[in-house]
Amino acid sequence: MKRSGIVGKIRQIIAIAIALMAAGRLSATAPDDQSASLEGLRAADVAVGSVLYRLAVANDELCLKRAALTGLVLHSSNDYADSIRAAAIRHFDFESPIGIEGVIPGSPAAVAGIQSDDSLISVGGRPISASTDRADALAMLDAADPRQPLAITVKRHGQLLSVTLRPIEGCVAHVEVDVSDGLNAGTDGETIQVDSALVNLVGGNVQDLAVILSHELSHIVLDHPHRLTAAHVDRGFFRIFGKSGRLIKETENQADRLSVTLMANAGYDPQEAVHYWRTFGPRLNDGGGLGSVHLPWQQRADLIAAAVAAIPADAAKPIVPRWIESRKQPLR
Repeated sequence: MKRSGIVGKIRQIIAIAIALMAAGRLSATAPDDQSASLEGLRAADVAVGSVLYRLAVANDELCLKRAALTGLVLHSSNDYADSIRAAAIRHFDFESPIGIEGVIPGSPAAVAGIQSDDSLISVGGRPISASTDRADALAMLDAADPRQPLAITVKRHGQLLSVTLRPIEGCVAHVEVDVSDGLNAGTDGETIQVDSALVNLVGGNVQDLAVILSHELSHIVLDHPHRLTAAHVDRGFFRIFGKSGRLIKETENQADRLSVTLMANAGYDPQEAVHYWRTFGPRLNDGGGLGSVHLPWQQRADLIAAAVAAIPADAAKPIVPRWIESRKQPLR
């Protein structure tokens, strides 16, 4: 968990070569580099969104905050830098400020017939206005009652379409790919941001993405961002010293420990988390020494291996570890 706050990204066009095993992969025969990059960005967003959706639904009982999950992957025309905004509007066929960048297969939105490049017009009777941004639209979806049908209006090639979908309850968590050459992921307690270079590093592998996202979702489940703030922890330059360094490292270890349970609940192989750190640890490792808020990668792999071994083989899903009740206590 490296970010104390996440703001809306301004996406620049760079080459995003992602080997994805999902629909919407980047095509080598794309008509131009700009369109190829936009499609690569869409593929990455849908890939990470699909993994988080599966984790959020499967671990609903563990989450402190729950919302109506639709399977919509949203973006705003204002997410894109001025230099490429017109191209993005054309490519994604924006007909309102909020577009449907993608739809997670098998989700309520997919069942209802919503498609990529539809434009969002209203949610539950609440209109999308000229000032609505991505965060506003996500908040509108989060506010829906997961036990009730949700009316959504979209525009497709100039035609208004009204659909009713039946949301699924899950954890309140959103994810986006940050176009960056960093190898980081972080969360502010609600939005998870993953660097595009990290997605590239793992080649879009679903199990590896589950390792990355389950760690960040664990921070949300354990309410770490808010508890660290309440403990007056410094997450700037002085985060490595004294109380701040001790508490941040403690929360990172807890997230590693819980992440494999979240993976198991969602049907991912938790042993892949051990493999991930033994494979990518030397590349990702920050040394575990001065300047680090993590254990060295070898120790992280060992800690995760012990957590995997502690998962009951025959336990009913979802598994809810008793120790997560510590999240109700302040960090000291």
